[in-house]
Order: sequence, then C-alpha cells, then structure tokens
Amino acid sequence: MKKNWFWGVISIIFISWIGNTIYFESKQLKEPVILNTYIDVPSSENTIFTLLYITNKNEVVELDSLLVDGYTYSNERNYFPWFGEPSAQSYKQEFTHHFLKEALFTLSEDDIKRLHESIQTDNVLARFTNGQVIPLKVDKLNFTFYKDDQSIFSHASSFSSNAGIQGSLLEVVESANMEPIELPEVIRENMDLKVMLLKSKSANFVDVKKILKTDWEDIDAPLDIEINWPLQIEEGDKVGLIYKLKDNVEDVKYIEATHNWIGKKINGQQSSYGIYVQVDPTLTQNQVNTIVKKARGEEK
Repeated sequence: MKKNWFWGVISIIFISWIGNTIYFESKQLKEPVILNTYIDVPSSENTIFTLLYITNKNEVVELDSLLVDGYTYSNERNYFPWFGEPSAQSYKQEFTHHFLKEALFTLSEDDIKRLHESIQTDNVLARFTNGQVIPLKVDKLNFTFYKDDQSIFSHASSFSSNAGIQGSLLEVVESANMEPIELPEVIRENMDLKVMLLKSKSANFVDVKKILKTDWEDIDAPLDIEINWPLQIEEGDKVGLIYKLKDNVEDVKYIEATHNWIGKKINGQQSSYGIYVQVDPTLTQNQVNTIVKKARGEEK
C-alpha cells in the first residue's frame, strides 16, 4: 500500500513537471522579435534612431548589430551581463516570460544613403548575441533632409505625461491660414490629436500642468478632424498641439516622425511647421502575449 502511494506521488510530480515544461515552452520565442517600427525624421550629420525588441526572459540575448551591405553598425545600448546571468539584464519593461529592450544606432549621411538602398530590398540583417541573424523588417525607416520653410510659430514648450498625453505649445508670430494636418494613417491608428487655439485677446495660455492633470475627454479643444479648415491664426495667438496615445492598440509600433503642417501667410508665401510625433509604447502583458503568439504562428 505504501509502495503504491509513493509511486502515485512520484507520478503526480512527474506529470506536473511535464505540464509546466510544456506550458513554459509554449510561451517562448524561437528568435527575438523586433517591434514594428515607423521612423520618418530629418537626417543630420549624425542621425540617431531606436529599435525596440522582445526576448525570452530566461536567456541573455541582446541585439548586437545591424549588417548593411557589408557594413556593421553596433547597438550602443548593448548590455551583456557577466557570466550570462539572466536576472542582470538591462530592459525597458519586464513581463512574465519576456523582456522589452531598446537598441540605439547612430548613422552618418553616407550610412543613411546605404541604409535607404538596402532597406528596400530586405538586405538589412539584425545580428543578436546568441548568434541568430534575422532580416530587419520595419514599416518605414526613412531619414530625409528637412527644411523649415519660414515657420510662423515660435516654439514655446513641449510636454508629456505618464498617461500618454503629449504635445507642444506654440506662439503665432505671423498671421496665416493653416491647412488640415494630414498625418500618415499609421500615426492616426495610434494617436488622437487636439488643436487648442487661444486668440490674442484671451487670457494667458493654459498651464501645461493643468493639461497634464486633465482627463483627455475634458481637455477643452476639438480633435483636428473636427475643425473647419483652413484654420485662421493671427499674430499673438497661442496654439496647442495636444495628442494622446490610444489604449490597447493591437498592432503595437514604435513611431518617430516629423510631419509638415502647411499654411499660407497673408503675403501669399507658404509656411510650414514640423510636427514631431514620438510613440514610444508602454506594452501590456496582453499585447506581449499577442506579439509572441503571432511570432510563433499561433495567431494571425
């Protein structure tokens, strides 16, 4: 009787171990996943850009470098702990079975030309510290010369909050009629934009701290798609461009883009203002689960 009891306990332990192992393996990535990325920003003498990627938590894996047409660009955030200790890794977010990490690269003007040609033909490879090499597939990776065409705004300040509200406060230094803000669809899918306009005779411009403490629905400004364009603004007016990241976006992306807001001055000359948008997502466990399932081929 005691012998049967002993083997019964051993069987239960063994079955539990098998079950836990199968469950654990079902949550693991076969290779790191680089988040969908949309970057369209001005180039400079040294242009910096970011890639976010997900690795298994129990492994020490870093994005080591990008391989472009025989050239190697090293990740400046590469962190490889002593003795390969998994708990000592550097990461942006920690999840049940995974880490979200950040890679940073700096490109010269010649590097950018090379990258532009290679990214179109899927000839950019991401090499990881565990020896895996995978093609870099991103929605957009574009760096172009940007010319601020005599902007009629002076930049007052930028702000952001943990609640996902970001924006810029601008002062109008020359009257103009501004055309609709035609943001790319990929940005529209991830954020809503409100335009706050205070005429020069109004009281002092709303305090940034007040905006950040106000619920999005209660911010007293229309969505840009609700405005009757063109928008007439005059010297001395104040303009707030305030946007909020949408919650529970299924197709999570890292977005960094500069978009021209076009207008026409009173004298007929064109004016533009570069609206800078950055979506550096804070992921939920459910979003990570979805990303992992898609990478494993378990979900479309």
